[in-house]
Amino acid sequence: MKNGPFKIYIDRLKNDDTETIHEIVDSDFLQEGEKEPLFIGKVTVTGQAYLANHHLILELKIKATATLPCSICNEIVEIPIEIDDFTQTVEISEIRASIYDFAQDVRDSVLLKLPQFVECHHGHCPQRKDINKYLKKPSEDTYSPFSDLSL
Repeated sequence: MKNGPFKIYIDRLKNDDTETIHEIVDSDFLQEGEKEPLFIGKVTVTGQAYLANHHLILELKIKATATLPCSICNEIVEIPIEIDDFTQTVEISEIRASIYDFAQDVRDSVLLKLPQFVECHHGHCPQRKDINKYLKKPSEDTYSPFSDLSL
């Protein structure tokens, strides 16, 4: 039975039922408050929802595609966003009308996965050589307090 995108109906999860989630939706809901399109294509959300000790548990995998400008040349770069371990726990008493909408949780999780800096051509921007002359060369005299620690 189709519940609508990103909605869990708590009353349907009684009796130890697990709801399988498989949503493929436009990325429009991720664009909230953005001037330019930051996300393109479809967002895929798969996983499951179930009740455990008066809590709703969501275990999801999320896939989306973001577009960000290259930090060197400003060329637009497509960045795949994959979240394989999204888990959300919500007390049932906090859920109004027994319907939990997890769209904002998905949006927040995807936004947190965006890298701060991206570089085109898989990290090898052809214009990097043009700005290298303006960058400070690493010094051997730089103090690194943890350089002697091994992993």
